[in-house]
Amino acid sequence: MRTTLSLDEEAAAIAAQYAESRNITLSRAVSELIVRGTRRKPRIKHLDGIPVLDLGPDEEPITTEQVKALEADE
Repeated sequence: MRTTLSLDEEAAAIAAQYAESRNITLSRAVSELIVRGTRRKPRIKHLDGIPVLDLGPDEEPITTEQVKALEADE
């Protein structure tokens, strides 16, 4: 899809630097940055200095028993 965008100077500089560092077009860089910026990012918290995923209220943790069962299937 072809369109025209007006970017502020900082956004244009970020997109240009991103494009140059990856040897891609500015259009591709803007597309990648938009998609990357709108994806849901995993919530990470630190427990005793170790990064762990912070599960939401509707998510269940993976248990040791589940991991052992998967390993046994291999």
